[in-house]
Amino acid sequence: MSRRKGAPRRMFGPIDPYCLLAVLPMLLVAGMVAALVSVPVGLVVAVFAGLIVVFDSWANRPGPVAPVRHPRPQPRPVVVRRPRPPAARPTGYRPRPGVWQPAPGAPYRR
Repeated sequence: MSRRKGAPRRMFGPIDPYCLLAVLPMLLVAGMVAALVSVPVGLVVAVFAGLIVVFDSWANRPGPVAPVRHPRPQPRPVVVRRPRPPAARPTGYRPRPGVWQPAPGAPYRR
């Protein structure tokens, strides 16, 4: 008996439409080769195109259905807010020491 539990996985899935972009030209070439050159070589190319379709269908098979798991709701953490520090009070006008600065509102002179 299989170790895997649940329903068996399907062997093949849907064919990707983009796979046909590679396979249809190969079948056209296989038909031309079979008609003009050699039938066995054309059959080999056609079989190779068929193997591409089979591989694509196998790669697109549906996966096993996972059981639905509902997570437990986590309690919201309690956020403790500290009071904000008081805003800094604006200071009055003070010139930098050692540098001459004109008084506020005085015209600028060079």
